[in-house]
Amino acid sequence: MKQASLFSDDSPAGAGRSTLVPVISRRSRPLSPAQRRFNALMERIETLRAELERWQSFTDVHLRRIATELAPRAAKLREQQTELARLLDRQITHPALGRRNREPLRELLLGLLTEMLEEEESPELLALYDRYAPTARADEERMGFELLRAMAEALPVDLDAYEGEPSAEALAAWLNETMGEEPPRRRGRAKTAAEDCGKGARELDSHALRTVFRRLASKLHPDRESDAGEHQRKTVLMQELNAAYASGDLLRVLELQHSVDARAADALAELDDAQLKPYLAVLQRQAKRLREQVDALIAPFMAAFPGRPPRSMTPGGLQREFERALVELAHVQRCVAEDLERFADIHRLREALEAARREESGTRRPRKRSRRR
Repeated sequence: MKQASLFSDDSPAGAGRSTLVPVISRRSRPLSPAQRRFNALMERIETLRAELERWQSFTDVHLRRIATELAPRAAKLREQQTELARLLDRQITHPALGRRNREPLRELLLGLLTEMLEEEESPELLALYDRYAPTARADEERMGFELLRAMAEALPVDLDAYEGEPSAEALAAWLNETMGEEPPRRRGRAKTAAEDCGKGARELDSHALRTVFRRLASKLHPDRESDAGEHQRKTVLMQELNAAYASGDLLRVLELQHSVDARAADALAELDDAQLKPYLAVLQRQAKRLREQVDALIAPFMAAFPGRPPRSMTPGGLQREFERALVELAHVQRCVAEDLERFADIHRLREALEAARREESGTRRPRKRSRRR
């Protein structure tokens, strides 16, 4: 049965947005550039919040489906392929196979073993591979490592600093990492002064967040309430406020203020550009932090699908990819099961090899020229 889509890509950006997001509106005169920037940042943060929540939910479901659906099927396929390799190893010495069919069967077995060893090595499969391959797999890896190292001599890197295992894959990963590193630079006076200035600006921005927090905390403090119901309500709100302040979530702090103070929107509208500047800085950092959190969740999927544009990576699209992978895996399992049944009969195995050889020779055979009369 097809898995229902839990992560639709059709919903517009910002769908389901909270109605409590505070924005500045003034009927008497147009908004200033800082006020428009404030509203844009509020909407962007709310959109990023929804995107982050969607990716977090998808990642949890995806990992669970990998563990419960994909991994067991992949393990079953691995068992089937291992059994097929053992079967072909036994059949290759069968007298009824025929001398002409031994080499095609050896190539078929080596192809299967190569594919399996690239996914995961095992002593049994390595021994089978070395038995039929012209060069042992360890020697192949050593030659590949030496070839890549010789090619890397022309690169501006110190190859003597490499301390990894002697494999081409490990050396290639080290080269990519090393070539991507930037050399350390000296910190000049101008840069140090800029960093000090930035530190002072961040402290000023934190003061803006702290000011809003303190004003709201004085109104929400539950110990000032004698009514049990109101005490419980403010206890919950105070916990949310503390969590938002600890994470630097200015939007959530302002949402809470907006929900408990009817005059909060008017107070925001009265702030001039200079007073809004610290708020804008806090919101910019919050939007950047949310973007980084979203990108961190997307990064493993980007590594699994190299070359794909980041914006094309969506939970709905990845779920469809997963469904296709399950269908393809089930198809491969059926094919391997059929091969296990057919190739257990030496005569059917020989017929399959001879048919494949005739088909291959038919595609390679040149067309005969007609004689002229």
